[in-house]
Amino acid sequence: MLEFLEFPKELITESEILPNLSNAEVISSIVFSLILSVIMYLTFKKVHNKLAYDPNFNIMLVMLAVISTIIMLLIRGNVALSLGMLGSLSLVRFRTNIKDNRDIGFVFWAMFIGLVSASHEYFLGVLGSLILALLLIIADNRASSSQNMLLVIRGRYADIEAVDQTLYNHASSYNLKAQNLLDDSFELVYYFRAKPANQDKITTTIKGFEGVDTVNILAPSAEMS
Repeated sequence: MLEFLEFPKELITESEILPNLSNAEVISSIVFSLILSVIMYLTFKKVHNKLAYDPNFNIMLVMLAVISTIIMLLIRGNVALSLGMLGSLSLVRFRTNIKDNRDIGFVFWAMFIGLVSASHEYFLGVLGSLILALLLIIADNRASSSQNMLLVIRGRYADIEAVDQTLYNHASSYNLKAQNLLDDSFELVYYFRAKPANQDKITTTIKGFEGVDTVNILAPSAEMS
């Protein structure tokens, strides 16, 4: 005869699946996540220029912080639900191109807000958010002092050594991307990094070279997208 295994008769109650949360805990966690989200929102807006700033993505970060807080409140103290949630998050991937690599860091910042808000680690949340905001703003201020640009030089003939010397004097870095030399004309394309004031010096100096007809400075297409 077939023997059947006997399962325990005790049923898992809802209180064993979900943690016991008071209304005060839920409200304080969500309010705290919103406060930290304001810091993250203002930082994201500060460190992105007008061309790269995406307000919809910024709002999504705030939503992600609040949703992460609610999810962590639900699975807090339950190993089974935590493992299941990790399995679900592993299926999430980016379906659109990330314009700025820092955006990935902001996504993890939003998840960090959810974790500290649900666990009531208020000091760690404020300290971590302020440090992140300060580092991003300082790094952005240093990066904005110099800009990545394209330099296009056209004319009848070129003294390439003089052009290189000008870029060496006024640009923090530069690289020759294209060089077209014809019988009666030429075209040089440089990728360089320099402060706005030095960009004017570069164009004025090179435009004064004999044989140079036009000097154009353009923003790289990656920064315009």
